[in-house]
Amino acid sequence: MKKTLTLLSILTVVLTATAQQELQFSQVLSNPYFFNPAAGGLSNIGEVYLSQRTQWTNIAGRPLSFYGTINSVIDTKKGDDQFALQELYTDRKSIYKTPDRTLGTKHVLGAKMFTDQIGPFSKNSVQASYAYHLPLSPDWNLGAGLGLGWSNFGIDENKAILTEAGDYAFISYAANSPRQNYIDASAGLVLYSKDLLLSLATTQLMNTTATFDGVTSNSKYNRHYTAMLSYRLALNSTYTLEPLFIAKSVKNAPLSYDAGFRFHYQNMGFFSATYRNQNALSFGIGLNVLKNFRICYSYDLSIAKTRSFGAGSHELMLGLIFGHKRNLSKEFEKDERERKQKEIESQEDI
Repeated sequence: MKKTLTLLSILTVVLTATAQQELQFSQVLSNPYFFNPAAGGLSNIGEVYLSQRTQWTNIAGRPLSFYGTINSVIDTKKGDDQFALQELYTDRKSIYKTPDRTLGTKHVLGAKMFTDQIGPFSKNSVQASYAYHLPLSPDWNLGAGLGLGWSNFGIDENKAILTEAGDYAFISYAANSPRQNYIDASAGLVLYSKDLLLSLATTQLMNTTATFDGVTSNSKYNRHYTAMLSYRLALNSTYTLEPLFIAKSVKNAPLSYDAGFRFHYQNMGFFSATYRNQNALSFGIGLNVLKNFRICYSYDLSIAKTRSFGAGSHELMLGLIFGHKRNLSKEFEKDERERKQKEIESQEDI
């Protein structure tokens, strides 16, 4: 028991000293759903994203994060059995415009999974979500969402470096599988128009206490609060400027914020630059390609005091969007049948 308590105290220091227990990503505005279960379905499309972030690339045991998300509007049109997803890319261009945000009543389903590793410590999570969006006016929508799932936090003894070879306390503890499984939840709100997006969300909603090997620690998986605001300013028919501000808050840590902008070209690609207070400068690019795919990359240049210990951070995100595809041949056949039927009816009337 004494050995377990000693190692629990180490884990407690890790959870409280790092404070910001949730993942850090720079491409938040490219996929706001990851941090907010209400932020899926902003457009009447389905979206799938995969993203990986590698920090401090010169350091062994560096932080490594990966996530995957999927969300889609699932409500159906009245009197129609097709999903209410909008038709995409009738112009068949390989580099396409991002679909506009849509307003109105929506039901949105989604799911996400992620894994986060730093040294011997890791967290894995899987979560499903539901969101409901309703119109406040012809120009504004309000959405609320809830996510619920499973999380796992633990230590990998194979990645631990011991100062004393054959440390019996650690070996004994590691043999007891120092991992904790717990129910996790998130919640959020979004207020949006075609140009403005306000997102408010909280993760690790359950505020679960860290418990290992049957022993309860003094540390918790604290609630994290994230607020995001962006607004699109059309400079002309070709260029759009999108200022953005993101603030993050969690117990035992100072407020963290990102401030910057995205510069869009014909709504097909963007360049971004953001400042993370006392931490990093981030530069990113994104492009819509091959009718359904999105590619985003960002590089974080550290400006913190620890910058000499490692290189910057790299983040890559791949996306797939899908919508309703028209079957033109069937539509033409249907129109032709209806035309012939009308001709027959008109002849019968004569």
